[in-house]
Amino acid sequence: MDLSDPNVIAAIQKLLAWAITPDTTEQLKKKESIDQTSDREMFPVIVCIAKLESDYIEEFVKYHLALGFKYIYLYDNEDVPTYETLLHKYKDYLKVIHFPFNNFHKGVQYLALEHFVTNYLFNSKTTHVAHIDIDEFIVLKKHNNICDFINEYIKDDCEGIGMNWRFFGSSGLTEKTNEPVTKRFTMCEKNGSPAIKTLFKKDNFLNYGSCHNIGLTNGHIKSTDGTILKSYVNENPDFSVIQLNHYKCKTLPEFRYIRTRQRADIRFNSQKENIDESFRDNDRNDVEELTAYHFYQKNC
Repeated sequence: MDLSDPNVIAAIQKLLAWAITPDTTEQLKKKESIDQTSDREMFPVIVCIAKLESDYIEEFVKYHLALGFKYIYLYDNEDVPTYETLLHKYKDYLKVIHFPFNNFHKGVQYLALEHFVTNYLFNSKTTHVAHIDIDEFIVLKKHNNICDFINEYIKDDCEGIGMNWRFFGSSGLTEKTNEPVTKRFTMCEKNGSPAIKTLFKKDNFLNYGSCHNIGLTNGHIKSTDGTILKSYVNENPDFSVIQLNHYKCKTLPEFRYIRTRQRADIRFNSQKENIDESFRDNDRNDVEELTAYHFYQKNC
């Protein structure tokens, strides 16, 4: 083909004029507009339950709103309503449901999740959900915003990602202070826990299999390396993309106090816990991990 031939040039111009019609241009503009608004339409939320968390809960809320979660459903398990007043400045991003006591036919945590599913999951603009506790912080290693993480990993047949726990110890501290949890406790276990919590897209949600994992009508829960997870366990955690910091023990005085509330995922404790021994088991300080600390200091 001789591109210097006037007849050839005229034919190419005619072909281009036919291909890029006003209708085609409008379709391209419409697609571009959809792509640009996809993040705005994404509405990831957290659902959680709290008791004896007054000293920690504002940090939890600030951190996860800064991470890009759009709303938090907080079940207040105190005997007297507490957190709505305490967190009043976040009222546009938070719904507090007073849900006292733990003397039901099953653990109050499961009743709260059932209430959330029945009343809010499908009756709101929610697109994605993470159920975590107040001593758990979602930590992103490659992304600055949870929506960016979701766009990259929760797609195609992946309906959710299992986030492995990583237990943080006392960092050698012995007394409580008013500094943020993410600042005080930066030492953690090296290899992580096989237990997961699930961040999922609501479209194919069936039920909560436990407070850690969900059932689906279609698709899979995966780890970030693509492994399909069939329970609340992932034996090969990959912390290069996401982890769930679990500040379970803090200092010994704090641990002793928090354990007085008993567990929310069971109706009652059938066995007496040796609290100090449990603290020693969870006080893991193998390596320093500063991602949550740096994120909170920069964004909150």
